[in-house]
Formats: sequence, structure tokens, C-alpha cells
Amino acid sequence: MKLKALRFLALVMLVLVWACAQKEQFKTGETYHGFKLTEKKFVEEVNAECLLFTHVKSGARLLKIANDDKNKLFNIAFKTAPDADYGTPHILEHALLNGSKNFPVKSPFDVLMQGSLNTFLNAMTGSDVTTFPVASMNNKDYFNLMHVYLDAVFNPLIYSDPRIFEQEGWHYELNSKDEPVTYKGVVYNEMKGAYSSPERELDYQINKILFPDNTYGVESGGYPTAIPKLTYENFLAFHKKYYHPSNSYILLYGNGDLNQELEFIDKEYLSKYDVSPDKVEIPLQKPFDKMKEAEKTYAVPDGAPTEDQTFLSLSFVAGQSSDRALCMNFDVLAEALVNHESAPLRLALQKAGIGKDVRASFNEAQQNVFQITVKNANQGDKDKFKEIVFSTLDKVSKEGFDKPMIEGIINRMEFNLKEGDSANKGLRCLMMSYQTWFFANDPFIGLEFNKPLAEVKKDLDTDLLQQTVSKYLISNPHALLMVLKPEPGLQAKLDAETVAELKDFKSKLSDAELDKMVAETKALVDYQKQEDSPEALATIPMLALSDIDTAIQWYPVAEKTVSKIPVLQYNDFTNNIVYVNLYFDMKTLPQEYIPYASLLSSVLGKLNTENYSYGELDNQLNIYTGGFNTYTNAFSENQSDNNLIPEFVVTAKATIENSGKLFDLVSEILNKSKFKDPERLKELLTRHQANLEANVKNNGFGITMTRLQSYFSNSGMFQEKVNGLDYYRFVTALTKNFDSNAEEIENKLSETAQLLFTRQNVVAGVTCNDKDYTAFTQGMEIFAGTLPEKEKKINDWKFELQKKNEGILTASKVQYVLKGYNFSKLDYQYNGKMRVLNQVISTDWLQNQIRVIGGAYGGFAGFSPNGNAYFASYRDPNLKETLDNYNNTPEFLNKFEADEKTMTRFIIGTISQLDQPMNVSDKGDLAFRRYFEKTTPEYKKAERKAVLSTTVDDIKSMSKIVQDILKEDAICVYGNESKIEQNKNLFEKLESINN
Repeated sequence: MKLKALRFLALVMLVLVWACAQKEQFKTGETYHGFKLTEKKFVEEVNAECLLFTHVKSGARLLKIANDDKNKLFNIAFKTAPDADYGTPHILEHALLNGSKNFPVKSPFDVLMQGSLNTFLNAMTGSDVTTFPVASMNNKDYFNLMHVYLDAVFNPLIYSDPRIFEQEGWHYELNSKDEPVTYKGVVYNEMKGAYSSPERELDYQINKILFPDNTYGVESGGYPTAIPKLTYENFLAFHKKYYHPSNSYILLYGNGDLNQELEFIDKEYLSKYDVSPDKVEIPLQKPFDKMKEAEKTYAVPDGAPTEDQTFLSLSFVAGQSSDRALCMNFDVLAEALVNHESAPLRLALQKAGIGKDVRASFNEAQQNVFQITVKNANQGDKDKFKEIVFSTLDKVSKEGFDKPMIEGIINRMEFNLKEGDSANKGLRCLMMSYQTWFFANDPFIGLEFNKPLAEVKKDLDTDLLQQTVSKYLISNPHALLMVLKPEPGLQAKLDAETVAELKDFKSKLSDAELDKMVAETKALVDYQKQEDSPEALATIPMLALSDIDTAIQWYPVAEKTVSKIPVLQYNDFTNNIVYVNLYFDMKTLPQEYIPYASLLSSVLGKLNTENYSYGELDNQLNIYTGGFNTYTNAFSENQSDNNLIPEFVVTAKATIENSGKLFDLVSEILNKSKFKDPERLKELLTRHQANLEANVKNNGFGITMTRLQSYFSNSGMFQEKVNGLDYYRFVTALTKNFDSNAEEIENKLSETAQLLFTRQNVVAGVTCNDKDYTAFTQGMEIFAGTLPEKEKKINDWKFELQKKNEGILTASKVQYVLKGYNFSKLDYQYNGKMRVLNQVISTDWLQNQIRVIGGAYGGFAGFSPNGNAYFASYRDPNLKETLDNYNNTPEFLNKFEADEKTMTRFIIGTISQLDQPMNVSDKGDLAFRRYFEKTTPEYKKAERKAVLSTTVDDIKSMSKIVQDILKEDAICVYGNESKIEQNKNLFEKLESINN
């Protein structure tokens, strides 16, 4: 035994020596695989050794953030500066992932999505950057992803195949000479969907005026009416200009072997390039001589109300993103001036009755923008809005801010920065570093937040915030006062203009040109339907099933008791933070009180209490906690929709030394909130209604999904009552009639709280290690003593489920088309193989039919263990055609064939969804969910085994389940009023969101 111990110790010492050698082998000034190390330092904020390189031959920049995180991330970013609203960088972002020299398939991205163990796979376009991040916890998969992405950006097929541009960007579509010409393209329809949001239109109009002379004044994603102006030639020219290694910024994060990473990137790609003499610069916008004012419109349906529907906004160009202390100061200002519950500008606007809600935001770019926006206001409020903003700014610049408020805001900021509560930490590092890397040539400025944070902390003892207000807001002429007002029927007018424009275009085409366009349309569809050859698919690297871990990810819960209250502990390292969840059984409420529980969750923590005003309470929460939140949720016991477990959930987190104070504040909020305060309650209800209205207008997919599932499932109906269209209408009615019903609303909220918050009705969940559990129990015991004792009585809820098949009429430029049913009601049981079925349907069938051919931004399906199944499209120009595609799914499945390699790809892609990284609080939340749902390790093992053993015959055999789901013909569509009216025969009812 002694010899074995000595051998083990020797092995440990060898590993430690090897690790130190790995760390020390890279020396500043030396060159490794073509990369010269220019700077190396340990960055405490990300707990990593960071090495900054320049590739000598090509000019590429590379940052390695080296730590022990197995979730490795590779990213390559390019500074991109469009000069028009055509969406060129966005279309390129899509197009580059549609085939390359070494991977000549139609869409390597889709193939990877089908069969990679990626933990992140995407590409993103910003106002000044296009970035391509991928992550994986599997080393082989990580290098595969890196290979495909590097080939995509440097060796794309866009030069030899214009069909990629036509599919992803835009093209004229003409199926026959007798039909009208239309525009089609994935990005074209994606941006039509994006600009169905009035907030997106507001930002577009603001930026266009604030930055008339540089790239920040154009829409990098593409403005819908401008996208069809982009030519194929200009599209290619943009790639030639910006996608050179000299304009690239490569980030490597995690425990990957740096030597291997550098060698691969140099040998396979960068060694083939020389430094480019061209340097991408974005000139600074010259400041204005005086503030500008503008008025624009956004679309609402004909007949929609216009009162209280105007946006008022003041925007200021304020410094540069490389000044991190200034940026943090503005983050503090956004909270202290506007977003805090007792912020002076919020209170002043509330008192004046301007708008229903106000928010401040700080958008970082080379030139930052600080923006104050009031929604649900009126056009006539403009001058008063401006007067109140500047009088409030003048007052705080002279008198300063409430010191406890600033202390709390800074403490919350520090908590969030140091917690780093992100499961994909490499992506967080990317977002922190790229602005200062781009514009100060130093990524460390963005990563090292402690120094600017220390500067911000001085705000507590200086007048720096006041100086910032005076210099960058009051005395800043580079500013804009914007009014964005509703225009009923505007979208119909714009649609008619597009139809007329295309009709005029078609009228000028000869018969020969029309024949050519019809032929080109058919050829493009044929290309889109064409399957990749086995030889082409074989070029995409993939793992084998032997590379897959057969073990499940399981997070055990220890069942304990504190003061007779059940406590669930998930034991893990939390870096001195305790995460607390309190679950209150909602079935202690009568069924008609369900929406009041959701309303209660929106006001708790924002009301006055016995010991604090709402402003003081907000300060206390900021100073002593990392967050307090309440919401409603529902679990399904044994994955049965008939066994609904609805919970009112309270979550809070704090450092362990503040855990006692955390429980004091939670107790104060739950037990001592003052509901009989009509003035404050009206303020909160009005704001809540405005935010719900914005969500209804901006989140068409979520609204439609909840609505559809309310037709056929208890879980769906519950969500509809607490978060859906029914809940929006409930809150709207309360708000409209508040003055006459205030006392009833106060009583209902008070009664809801009394029924929920009792000692017999709570289960606590805590995520912390055993060392910190003692401190948790001390606070929990005191908290338990504050909860009233009351016998628990359970109400029997009975939901009336009814298929409504609604078409929801909106000013949206696109549709969200959903169809589904609960298969457990058809006597089918969930099986893990359904996960693979979903992967096949979503990534093979619907991705091609709905997105590639149909031009929607996305098409996918879902099969839940509780039986809920759906087929969905996202930002879809079509309606009936999409439903036809859903209905053709059983035929697709009956004909489904896949060789062993293809089937393996689908299985690996499914496992990827099961094995995503999670932060520690997410692990705790999942562990508690599994407890309530009675999910066992054996269940998860059986599910994983089913996934890994799925065959082609299994997929084909499930066509009957899919057919029976679709036969129920339950549909819900949210979209353009004209489009839905044209297809009204498909629906049982057409209604506006305001009905």
C-alpha cells in the first residue's frame, strides 16, 4: 500500500510539473506556430491566464483565455462597417455558413446542428461586428467546429454559387407568368419580423439621426424595404473587403491545448495569407451643434386605438466604449436616474402622468448612446417630457443622488460581475472583450473590470455622477428628442406599395425575361430540395457513438427539514453565494384567483412595507442581495399533464454572510407588503400592463405557443392564465377600471398572499455546499417563525379545454404559424426516441421546407414528456403553405431513410441538447424540478438509452403518432391582418390582440 501511495504521489507531482511547464512555455516576444506572443497576464476577473498573440504572416489577432473549463469556445470576429441599410453583413453571416471549399454541402451549419455535441453554435451580426462563436465540451468536436467555421469565413462557396445569396438574402420569386412577382429570402423575412416591433423601429430611427455619417446610422441587419437593393456584386465585394485575417479577432477559451490550437489555425488557414495593407476604421460621428428633434410613425392595425400608444425618447451620444469607468458610471446612472423604483425621473414622470412606463438604457459601441424612453404616452406630451427630463437632470446635477440608492446599485453591479452567472463563460468573455479589442487594441481593458469598478465606487464619496450628468447629458448637444407615434393601417399601406412596386417591375419585363424568372425560381427550389451527396456529407467531420458518454447528468437533492418546513438541498460549490428558492403551492387558491397570483408576482418587492418605503426596500435588496424575484410556474408530476403542480416561486440570492438579511427582506416582502395603497398599486398596475402590451406586440411566437397549448393541455391553460393573452386582457381590464375597483383588487391581492404564504404551504430549495448550509438554516429558522400557521386546504381546479383555432390579427409583417396537440390524450406515451424524432423533423424536414424553401427565419417541432407536441414557424411569410408542410410530415417520415452515419449524426445532435453546460444555480433549479416531478435517475437513464439506440425503423414507426397529432387540427396563427384575412377559412375565429 505504501508503494502504491508513493507511485500516486509521484504521478501527481509529474502532472503538476507538466501543468507548470505548459503555463511557462509561452514567453512574451517568442513566436509559436506563426503566432507572436505580445502580452501575457493572469486576469483575476476571469480566473485565467490570458495570452495575446499576433499572427506574423497574416496579421490576425488571437487571444487565449486559458483555464480548466472543459466547455471550450472558439470565436472569430470581424470588424464590419456597412454603409447602407441593405443588411450586407447580416446576409453574409448567413451565407458563409452555406458551404465552403473543404465542406461543400448546402449548409454545414445545419449538418452540425443535426449532429454535433456543441454547447453553442451560432453567428451574430452587430452594428460594427460579425462574430462566429462555437463551443463544445468534447475536444474532438471542438476542433471539428473550429475547422468548419474557419473554412466558412475564409473559403465560402458564395463566389461560385449565387443561389446562396438568393436564398439567404433575397430574390424575386415568380412561380408562373400569371402570378405576381414577390420578394423572398431568409434574412428579408427575418428582418420583416424584427421590424414588426415598434421598439426596433424606434431604435432604427434614433440611430439614423444620431449617426448620419458613419456605420452606426445604418441597419446592419437590413431594413426590410432596403434589403432588395443589395446586388450580388456588392455582396461579394463586402466579403473581400472585410473577411481578411488582418481584420480578424480570434478568441480561444477553456482547457484546450494551446499548442494544438495555434498549430491547426496557422497550418490550415492563416499561413496562406499575407498581411493586408487595408485597415478597417470607423470614423467617429461629428457631434451636433444643437439637439435635434424628429417625429416618425409605426404601424398598428386599422381601427386600433392610438391614445397612449406613442413612444417619447431622449438619446445622447456619450463617450466611447473603451472608457470602462465611464460606461459603468452610465450603467449606474440608468438605474439611479430612471430604472430604480424611486429614481427621480421615474417619479417625476409618474407625477406628471406622462406615459405608463419609463426605462433608461446604455448601449455600448465605439460611440455609446444613453437613452431614456417613455412608452404608452401621447404625442402632445413631447414638450412636457423634455422639460421634466432636463429639470430633473439639472436638479440631480446640483443636489446629487440618494447615497443608499447609489450604494445599492453599485453593490448589485459588483455582485453580478463577480458572480459571472453564465453557463457559457467563454461567450461572456467574448462579449466583455471585443469592444475594447476593436477600438482600443486591448481586450484586457474589457476583461479587467475591477479597476473601473473601483473608480465607480468613488462615486459614493465624490460628485462624479453629477459631473457625468452635467457634461454628457445637460450640456451635450449631440442628442435627439424622438416621437414615434402609431399610424393605423400603415402596414397595409406599405404592403400595397410593395405590391405596386413589384407589379410595375413585372410590367416592364419581356416574355423572355418572365420565362427566365420562372425558370430561375424553379431552379432555386429544385436546388433547395436537392439532398447533399454522401460524398459531400462525408466531408463534415463528426463524432462516433463511442465518443458519447453514456452516463446521465444527475444533480441529487438531499431532503431535509428546518422548523418543520421541507428543505431540498443541492450541494455544490457556489463561491460563497447561497441560492434560495421558496415554492408555495398555488392550489391553496380558488381557481379564479390564478391570474391574481401572477399579478401578485409582478408587484411584490415594489410595494411599501411596514418597515420600508418601496424605494428603501429597493435599496436594501440591492445592498444585501444579488437578486430577488417572484414568478409562477407549473410542474407535471410523473410527466402527466393531469397531475399539474402549480407553484408560486420566490427566488433570492446573497453572499453567505448576508443570508440572514436576505431572509429578513424576504419575510418583510411576503408578510408585510402594503396592498391597501391605491396610488402605488395603480402605478405598478399601469406599468405592468404597458409591459404586457409590449410583450404581446413583440413576442408573437411566445403568445401563440401559449395560446395553442391552452386548447388541449392543463399546463398550457395554466400558462395562458398567468402569462398569455388571457392574462394580458385580465390586467388590461383591471387597469382600465382601476379607480372604481381599487378596493377589490387590493383585497384580492391581500387574500392571495394570505392563502399562499403560510408555514404549511412552503417547500424550500437551497443551492450551497454543506459548509454554508448551517448559515442558511439559521436564517431559514427565523424566516419560518414569521410565516403564519394555517391548515393547508387544496382546491380542485377544473380547466375547460377547447380547441379555438384562432387567427390573431396584428400589424406584424410576418406570421407565427403553430399546430399541435397533446399526444397523451391520444393514448400515446412519451419515449426518449421522440427526442430523436424531433431532431429529424426539425433539422431535416422543417428546416428545409419552412426556412430554406419557404423563406421563414425558422421551422421546428417539439415533443414534451408531458404530451404536448407542436409544429411551429418563426417570422414566416407564409401561412397555408406552412400548415401544408406540417400535414405532409407523416409522409416524410414514412419515406425516411438514413444510413448508419446519418442516423448517428441525428443521435449525437440529440445528445447535445441533453448535455448542455449549466451554472450552479441552474443545476439546483433542475434538481428541484426533478424532485417535484418525481423524475428518477432510472427514468433519465432509460431516456438516454432510448436516444442512443434509436433506429430508422423507430423514426418511421412514429409517423402514426405524428399523423394522429396533426389530425386533431388544432392551430393558432399570429400575424399580418391581411394575410390572415385572406386565409380566414382556416380559422374558427379571427380576433385582434386588443379584443
